[in-house]
Amino acid sequence: MLSYQEAYKIAAEVHKGQKDKAGGPYIDFLQNVADYLKNKGESEEVQILAILQDALIESTGKTPEDLIRMGVPSETVELIQKMTYHKDQSWIDEYSCKLMAQGVPAEEATYEAREKEFVNFVSKLKDNPVAAKAKSAILNVLMEDKYIHRHERRELKTKFRLKKYQAAIEALGV
Repeated sequence: MLSYQEAYKIAAEVHKGQKDKAGGPYIDFLQNVADYLKNKGESEEVQILAILQDALIESTGKTPEDLIRMGVPSETVELIQKMTYHKDQSWIDEYSCKLMAQGVPAEEATYEAREKEFVNFVSKLKDNPVAAKAKSAILNVLMEDKYIHRHERRELKTKFRLKKYQAAIEALGV
């Protein structure tokens, strides 16, 4: 079993040099997510998944095989793969076009389609309590003031992003 300290070291290596939305080291953001879970009394298993859940995003350049070589158990790698969001742009385009045909302004239709597509993706995680809790935690932390500056909260784009995160959290049911 991978310990939290080992998972942290792996995450720190994978995200070396990356910045979060507040401009700080990305590993600090992931640590905030793990702390959020710890403060809620969640298990170390959930905290480990939370700190590793972005290890396979495009910007890391890591593959599932890389993570396994680094010591991440294959079951955890499978969960990380399941949790890694890949936008389905063709679905978003099709859905937003339908909304625009109904008179919804283009920008709003695009944001609405992105929300719906993301919530559909996240909903697939609710059957796994560990994955659902880890994904919910990252979304809750992303909604904190530290990661969304006050002046951004008035922007339409940010309002839709917050609405998307909230809808996804509700879809997870945790």
